[in-house]
Amino acid sequence: MPVPKKRRPHARTRTNHAYNFKAAGKASGVCKNCGAAVLPHAICPVCGFYKGRKVKVTKIEKRNARQARKAEDKK
Repeated sequence: MPVPKKRRPHARTRTNHAYNFKAAGKASGVCKNCGAAVLPHAICPVCGFYKGRKVKVTKIEKRNARQARKAEDKK
């Protein structure tokens, strides 16, 4: 029966076996408010909603509020 001439390193063995353990793609859902792709149990990065409630102020809303304040200051 054939026997390997040299011992195979752990790194090479694990590299060859790594393809069996590739992680599956992240499961994602759809935001009920805007329809964007969202990870489960996470706030929507686009609109800031979670479970139908507004939870986070988005960058766009902050920018609009800042512009509104600047417009009021100019008047």
